[in-house]
Amino acid sequence: MPDACCTGDNNVKNLAKSPFTEDIRLAPEAETVCYCSRVTKADILRAVAAGARSLEDIKTATGACTKGRCRETSPRGR
Repeated sequence: MPDACCTGDNNVKNLAKSPFTEDIRLAPEAETVCYCSRVTKADILRAVAAGARSLEDIKTATGACTKGRCRETSPRGR
């Protein structure tokens, strides 16, 4: 369920101020999700389409969330 701040007009306003889409479900497939490993939303969707069913499966398939440098490399700071 999306946060109240990320729905409707607020999401459009956030896009103008931010280098990323607040609600990843609305992000374009080319948007980077994991900056450490340069994994895009499309990479994650391909992993799921290929059978990934858990976060661990997605991490193994894409390399996302495996370098531990998210806070320093992501504009989200997390």
